[in-house]
Amino acid sequence: MKMENMTEMADFDKSKGIVVVTGCDSGIGKSLVEQLQRQGRQLVVTYLEENHFATMKNVQAIRLDLTDDQETQRFEDYLRQLIGDGYQVDTVITNSGVALGGPIEDIPMDLYYKTFSINFFGAIRVIKAVLPSIISTQGTVLVNGSMAGKVAMPFLSPYASSKFALEGFCDSLRREMNPFGVKTILLEPAAVATPIWNKALKQDISYVQEKYMASLQSFKKNFIEGGNSGMDVDLAAQEIIAIMAKKKPQDRYIIASNKLTSKLTTFVPQSYIDKVVVKMFDMYYGKNKK
Repeated sequence: MKMENMTEMADFDKSKGIVVVTGCDSGIGKSLVEQLQRQGRQLVVTYLEENHFATMKNVQAIRLDLTDDQETQRFEDYLRQLIGDGYQVDTVITNSGVALGGPIEDIPMDLYYKTFSINFFGAIRVIKAVLPSIISTQGTVLVNGSMAGKVAMPFLSPYASSKFALEGFCDSLRREMNPFGVKTILLEPAAVATPIWNKALKQDISYVQEKYMASLQSFKKNFIEGGNSGMDVDLAAQEIIAIMAKKKPQDRYIIASNKLTSKLTTFVPQSYIDKVVVKMFDMYYGKNKK
């Protein structure tokens, strides 16, 4: 089957299940594809800028821009035709994501729309397209959320909001799918060293008012750059693949080198976090420290 911006269908075995993975240009997504392919899995994967999988056996790589409604619709139609032609999707991993932000007072609304198009609505659209097959195979849905969906830092309101939304979506989806025997798993990565952080550092901040600039730069240094020293992506992918193999998985898994520390932050009173954040990111906006 030929579709605009999409390659020919791979020579898959209809007797074996297919894994769909989005956001595979780099980081966790790319590592997941490489490791699953070595295990002999059949994969349909998406990328935005660079296709690393053109020569890989049993990997169908498709360019997908989740901010482009028509392109996303074509990908949905592709997945539905794949299933209609007798292929079985037994696992879907929604991994595409961007970490965009800035001061709420200054952030253009387009930045919120872009973030939700990729992180939230994009995930839902892909899941809906393959859900009939996932139900028939009693398969697995894995959604790459974030610890930012539990504890929201300043200057990341678009990202954190989209991840909070995924928390609620996954709870609803899991409770609807449980009677079918479908496993719905929300992944909550903390600090994982993926290129998403470097992309965030390169974001245009020309719209930011001077009163926020010093605090925003401190935030970049102490939080975003800290992400680059987080868990290795290959180790994170290994952990996710191990979770996929569980017969009775939990509903959520923290993906981090130090899971206990990440878990404890969800129990700390919000008022305490507020105070720590002010000091950690120098959020005094030019006023004297108290």
